[in-house]
Amino acid sequence: MLVAYGPDGHPVIAEETPLEQLQQWSHERALHCPNCRSVVHVRGGPGKRAQLHFAHQKGECAWSTESESVRHMRGKIVLAQWLRQQFPQATVTLEERLPEPNRIADIFVVHADGQRWAVEFQCAPLELNEWQHRHTTYRNAQIIDIWIIGDNRREKQEVFIEAVIAAVHEVMFLDPLVTPPRVWLRWPVTRDTMREWQRSTIQMPLLEGWVGHLGYGALLIGRLYEVQLGEGGKLIHPALSALEERTKLLRAMSTAPSVDEAMLVAYLRHSLDEKAIRLVLLPLLRAYLRDPDLLQRYNYGRGRLGQSPSEADQRRVQLAHNWFTRLAQQGFSLARVQELAKEIPFAGPYAAFAEYIQMLTAIGQKRTR
Repeated sequence: MLVAYGPDGHPVIAEETPLEQLQQWSHERALHCPNCRSVVHVRGGPGKRAQLHFAHQKGECAWSTESESVRHMRGKIVLAQWLRQQFPQATVTLEERLPEPNRIADIFVVHADGQRWAVEFQCAPLELNEWQHRHTTYRNAQIIDIWIIGDNRREKQEVFIEAVIAAVHEVMFLDPLVTPPRVWLRWPVTRDTMREWQRSTIQMPLLEGWVGHLGYGALLIGRLYEVQLGEGGKLIHPALSALEERTKLLRAMSTAPSVDEAMLVAYLRHSLDEKAIRLVLLPLLRAYLRDPDLLQRYNYGRGRLGQSPSEADQRRVQLAHNWFTRLAQQGFSLARVQELAKEIPFAGPYAAFAEYIQMLTAIGQKRTR
């Protein structure tokens, strides 16, 4: 266990108290189990094979956690530090015994507004029925239970992990034994979402096969301190948030009746800098919206069947060529413009705009030869 009661009856956290002080109290038999109140002693620590912790001298109480792994002990400490950094106004405690629902939460968080979270770091196998029981009892006690899984279970096909994903649509695996602590976020994506990504310029996440009957298991690898907990304990990661936003935009763009400048800019900002959008793609978009049929009429200088391009169309294409020349002086060659155009999703009315840029740059290349 990581928490004991000190001489004054207040909780003492192993790694947050000077070792010399703990050893003195241990020698004086002044440390007690917070559950059965019997004497415990300090064990492990620097130079030892075990994490610094408290243990009963002999026997175990009904609430003992002394057989837990180093990974589990270390993970609870790491997660408590992570939560305290995010929520400085909250009370974050380790191994909190809760009379209702009669459990010891690995980490217990009480927010200033009264909302309560029980964060469970699960490194051992867990039967589905047992997980469902714990989940239900926490929720019945008006406590939001947040399940974080040890990385030692990441490659296991366990039903309780799928149940966590089904309940909250995501799960985080943690390796607390490396510095900085490493995480894997997994969530299900449907076949339709996969097809959307494949037709777009969105960089797809890694995949880990199927998650039960929920869909493909998408995977994002990162560091613990890149992740935050949002409303209701939802996992928030900048890359995942950006992916979700781009996916929503892509769906809206696919069904839009026409090209919308604001929507396109919001989509492109995830992959292009403001200069490229402002100097290159927005002027091209506005030219396209003024006359989307220009290049179809011009047809590489041949005009339509039986009809040469008009002088007005030839003049406008020449102005576009002059503009490309000036643009190249600012670092945007035709080849670079073509690369930028590839960031426009080939979806709905935006596909025609992407083709417009491809044709216009192709005309520019012919003129420079």
